[in-house]
Amino acid sequence: MSKIFNDSIHGTITLHPLLIKIIDTRQFQRLRNIKQLGGCYFVYPSASHNRFEHSIGTCFLASKLAHQLRARLEEDKMDLKKDKKLSNDMKEKYLKKFEEATMTDNDILCIEIAGLCHDIGHGPFSHLFDRLFNKAIHKKHKTTKEWEHEDVSGDMLEYLFENNPDVKAEFEKTIIEKTIIEKTIIGDFESYKNFKKDLIKGKFIFIKDLIKGKPSSPEKKNARSYMYEIVANKRNEIDVDKMDYFARDCHGLGMKSNFDHLRFISQCRVMFLERSDNPDESTIAVRDKEEYNLYELFQTRIGLFRSAYYHRVNKAIELMLTDALVLANDHLPIPTDKSLSGKTVKMSEAYQDMSAYEKLTDSIVDVILMSTNEKLTEAKTLIKRIYKRQLYKCVGSTATKQELTNDNIDKIEEKLKRTGFRKKTSECRNYRLTAEKDLTTLSNVYTSMKKTVITIMNVIREKTQRRRLCCYLLLFKKISRLYIQQAWIEKRPKK
Repeated sequence: MSKIFNDSIHGTITLHPLLIKIIDTRQFQRLRNIKQLGGCYFVYPSASHNRFEHSIGTCFLASKLAHQLRARLEEDKMDLKKDKKLSNDMKEKYLKKFEEATMTDNDILCIEIAGLCHDIGHGPFSHLFDRLFNKAIHKKHKTTKEWEHEDVSGDMLEYLFENNPDVKAEFEKTIIEKTIIEKTIIGDFESYKNFKKDLIKGKFIFIKDLIKGKPSSPEKKNARSYMYEIVANKRNEIDVDKMDYFARDCHGLGMKSNFDHLRFISQCRVMFLERSDNPDESTIAVRDKEEYNLYELFQTRIGLFRSAYYHRVNKAIELMLTDALVLANDHLPIPTDKSLSGKTVKMSEAYQDMSAYEKLTDSIVDVILMSTNEKLTEAKTLIKRIYKRQLYKCVGSTATKQELTNDNIDKIEEKLKRTGFRKKTSECRNYRLTAEKDLTTLSNVYTSMKKTVITIMNVIREKTQRRRLCCYLLLFKKISRLYIQQAWIEKRPKK
């Protein structure tokens, strides 16, 4: 039986019974304890929304966009049949494409599941865990693998079905029933059994591909390609995931958004790219009169990045939380399903075992604080400093003149380590110019705690005589053509 939710952003939401069963699982309910904006909650007290409600909102918009695209495709087919200017050959050609592109009820259900479960792979404090913490661990231990939360979302969804037989059974039953309604299956029992197995496997792979935003094999780039742009659009980054979190984040942060996602969805339709290499590939297109509405979307995006996501205090808190998690990584074992036999994993390895990963939420901070392990003392100290507002300080920022690549990051950081602080003005100035010329990647990379002393802004030079500074270099990602480089310092108390 379907259920109705009252959402603060979208109002009344009605979801399919299968989606309700997925929501009522331990693997999905953990999203209630993962803040959508991570460290932003320490800066904006009202930014307390979680991944749980965002996932439901994304599911709702994914369903709305899917139904809109299917309805518009049907309208286009009717218009094509009535068109007297086109030859019969051209009509047959495009009608065939429209038939291949048409969504079935199964497709829409898979899109809804992908929208609902696209973020179940997030760890503590959302992107802090799979970006900052992930990269910091990889920097500390080069042998560790870097991963993305989309990959973990697929693994977690698989784990969810395995550990909830009722959900898996309902999924298989719904998929099979809808398929039987859509087309007649003829054959003996063994053929039906093989058909059922292949169908379920294919739909599950389809859901995982929808979460990643791209098909698992190149040959799938056909008339159905547009479906991969609904939840995670890798072509232009305009998808229902962003539509929901822009509206939800603005609501939580007390900011204004002029982007009208419902109007945008109402103007979407499927179009074929007509490329020479792949003439059948399709994409989601929108009316030209939506130009200014799209402009508002990107205005909202840059406003959120500048005011919230890359807020100075937010980045300082996220750096401190990352350092705390890195310090705790080797001394805080995470139990798995085999914990009775003594098997545990580190936080950095939990993504390989979903029974351990499902236990990782924002509550990990409280687990560290409550631990009696003396080896967690440094991590506890950093967390307590966050609560006392004794944060890392930003001493300045500068725009880089060159887009950066990952190839020579290690070489640049070694150069920064060797340079250190300089007392002479000329040396500081020359070094700053060299840094602007050489710094090469705007990704979330930063130096190890208490090991590197870096100077970029002249203001640092003036403070070196008064106190000892430990600096952090944070290279930010490209934000709407804006490159920002910031240096962070830890202010030590005077003796």
